[in-house]
Amino acid sequence: MIRGTLLCAALTSVFAAWACSSDPAATPTPTPGGSDAGVDAPGPSPDGATPTDGGTEAGKPLPKPTPFAVPLSATGPDQLQALVAGPAGTFYAAGFAAETVTGPKMLTVVKMTATGPDNTFGTAGVVKTTVEVAGAAGEIALAVQPGGKLVIAASVPNATDAADRDVAVVRLDDKGALDTTFGVDGVRVLDLNTAVDSTQNAQRDGAHALAIGSAGEIYLHARTRGDGVRTDSDFAIVKLTEAGALDTTFNATGATPGKITLDFGAPSANASPRGIVLLADGSVIASGYATSSLVGNTAQVVLYKVSGSTGAAVTAFGDNGLFHQVVLTLQTEAYNIALHGTKVVTGGYGRNTGTTNDWVSLRFDTVTGARDTGWGGATNGAVFFDPGGKALGSNCRNVIALPGGKTLLLGSTGPSNTTTQDAAFAVLDATGRLDTSYGTGINVFPFGAGEGGSDQFWGAAVSGDKVMVVGYRGAGATQTETLNDDAYGVAFPLQ
Repeated sequence: MIRGTLLCAALTSVFAAWACSSDPAATPTPTPGGSDAGVDAPGPSPDGATPTDGGTEAGKPLPKPTPFAVPLSATGPDQLQALVAGPAGTFYAAGFAAETVTGPKMLTVVKMTATGPDNTFGTAGVVKTTVEVAGAAGEIALAVQPGGKLVIAASVPNATDAADRDVAVVRLDDKGALDTTFGVDGVRVLDLNTAVDSTQNAQRDGAHALAIGSAGEIYLHARTRGDGVRTDSDFAIVKLTEAGALDTTFNATGATPGKITLDFGAPSANASPRGIVLLADGSVIASGYATSSLVGNTAQVVLYKVSGSTGAAVTAFGDNGLFHQVVLTLQTEAYNIALHGTKVVTGGYGRNTGTTNDWVSLRFDTVTGARDTGWGGATNGAVFFDPGGKALGSNCRNVIALPGGKTLLLGSTGPSNTTTQDAAFAVLDATGRLDTSYGTGINVFPFGAGEGGSDQFWGAAVSGDKVMVVGYRGAGATQTETLNDDAYGVAFPLQ
């Protein structure tokens, strides 16, 4: 349920250390390709150097950072799924916390520095709202408006149909108080479409990413049901004003002013919208993936570009505003995009053969939509690697831009819901090769080894000279009062 009030909870010992194994095996030497070994692996560094654990830049190694717990609930699951930079070296993180194993998961926002909680926000740095979240992991997004107010989007239960999902957009002020001037009592609920198949979470409305314009306007990249009697889902971009009203000048002459959809047409499979970025000229590029007849019914990257003012496709980009082509033979996904000037870099996963995925990164021109087939020195311009080095399958869940053209990718390595699934991040240099100023370029964190697994990183941001990455130590499919998902993070200096 959603109400217009806030509940605040204390955060104590946010940065209680969780020892990370010093065994070199905890950060395996990366091997290319997993089940596709030798195919589209990152090329050698321009200077011919071979990545090694504890690599250096100008003789200064990056010690492996120590992860920390963010205790949001003592007896129920809690996760952090989104992160943005705040002012003066601070960070905001968004996720959920439940008081019991089966209790409702309430939208939760945390403010912290690289050394501990920021007590000027909420209660001891934490705000627990009365907005109940639903949907899959990764359906919480976070952004900051120019005046410093926080905008959070989340998939939520429909108010009248338990089988349906809607999207809620919530705004807090810089102290963590609900901003009642936004939407209705601080919350704007978007019912993008009505669910048809209650068993398919991927066919219900869902929140995935936010972008904020120069005047504070809000662009939401979301999932919505296909129109009519179809049982698939489509990509959707919804535009709200700074104050949370639907901006009906966006797609003003369309069937649904304020919203555009991208539909590959029947019998298309479900759309998987992910990232969104706003360019300096006011246009918008959104990312994700979809299975369609255009790519032989394999899951492949979707990038599309529209005008931020009208919602019209920018036809000079790709094929009439769209890139949707086969890259890796069986699957290529783009979970998010990082903006580097006139280029965007994707982070996701895929495979050429076999049944297990590895991390993949692509680079595109923001004007033409052309893919850089030389990215990373890879055979096909698909920087493709196994962060765990064990060919067990890996999932990259996010990507952000670092200074100097570098790119941070984050997610997990190892099969889902097992003790071998660990959180991981990797850094690519400006050419798309693993950056050995960050160890091997890959860091793996077995938060909960032997405790159910399913560890994940989902959010990352840069603030000042620090990088922070957040996610959770997973307990796998079975959650108990003493062993359940717990929010975790790691902070380290820029190299």
